[in-house]
Amino acid sequence: MLPVSSSIRSLSFHSDIQVCGIATLLVTSLMAFGCADAVSSELAQQTATEPTTSEPQTTESQKGTASIHLTDGSVIKGTVSGIRDDQIRIKTAFSDDLRIDVGLVERLQWLKQTELLMDDSRVVVVPAIVVAEGSIDINGHSEPLEAIDIMNPAGWEEGKGYHWTGDASTAIAFNRGNTETDELDVKFNSVFTSKRDRFTINTQYERDDTYNRLIVNDQVTRQKVVTANNWKVLGKYDFFLSDPRNYFGINTSLEADALAGVDLRTYAGPYIGRKLFDNQLLKLDGELGLTHVLTDYSDAAAQADNDYTGLNWNVTAESRIFGGDSRLYLRHVGIVDATDAEQLIVKNTFGAAFPLVYGLEGAAEVTINYDGTAAEGSEQLDQVYRLRVGYAW
Repeated sequence: MLPVSSSIRSLSFHSDIQVCGIATLLVTSLMAFGCADAVSSELAQQTATEPTTSEPQTTESQKGTASIHLTDGSVIKGTVSGIRDDQIRIKTAFSDDLRIDVGLVERLQWLKQTELLMDDSRVVVVPAIVVAEGSIDINGHSEPLEAIDIMNPAGWEEGKGYHWTGDASTAIAFNRGNTETDELDVKFNSVFTSKRDRFTINTQYERDDTYNRLIVNDQVTRQKVVTANNWKVLGKYDFFLSDPRNYFGINTSLEADALAGVDLRTYAGPYIGRKLFDNQLLKLDGELGLTHVLTDYSDAAAQADNDYTGLNWNVTAESRIFGGDSRLYLRHVGIVDATDAEQLIVKNTFGAAFPLVYGLEGAAEVTINYDGTAAEGSEQLDQVYRLRVGYAW
């Protein structure tokens, strides 16, 4: 664009041409100013509609990683796999199951929607787990992290239905040689647990036969001797009180032991119990009650049947101290006549179970039983060592 003074000077020499030139320049300038305004308006609209990049955006990968700041200043990053027994379970690059006491957590951010079962039986859903100074934000108000009972609880833990656990196993042995033996042992245990009660069923059958070679009239024959022939069925019902660690229940049992001269023994009675330990590492229940025992002896025992009222105690324990699916277990039952301490029955089973393949489980087991009410002439102490194979669920 020419300066104004130059345009005026040129106008005296070429007036017609310059008038047309000035008009053209004015039109072009107006068009240019109009385009600039339009471009500026468009840029302003784009700036207003585009998101700002001054704050970082949360990605899906960041949502899957938690930052746990501990009270000692250290920071752990990983995936939160659960909260239970006042411990946070974290999957990190160096551990698949790192457990941290909730009392050690200062700050925590886990940006995933989570269902929480609180220790007062409330079930709440939070869009994210955000912990500051040891307290968690529960939909707008703070509660101590210790108030969480279970993260993402199962339906039965919320009071919906039952949780079914159990195992079925067998021990079979056939020996052929100087001494021939056939051994069969089958066990089935099942437990149905809810928030208010629990049903337990234990069954066992054992039959062992030994074949002795005899020479009679120059002929080799086999003599069959029964070395074990017994079975047992036990049923229990537990009702949990307001403090679910305490409960009362009733149990009943039917059993037979041919070698002890017992055709049928039954007992039943009430008891009170307590969950002494109930966590991922150790479960231990103790029970004490009254029971009435009735024993029918076989005809070969030539002994009168007897019945009595006595004390009954039970101890059940299971530990996963070795980690994984391996476990140690204990089953202890005791009964004693209230008026005659010699009529004592004690049954003990110790075992170590370990995973095999395809969901199968192996176990090394020891059973030590004492029966002070066995028929006269029968062994009162019985010890059995077994290797079992089965399935647990």
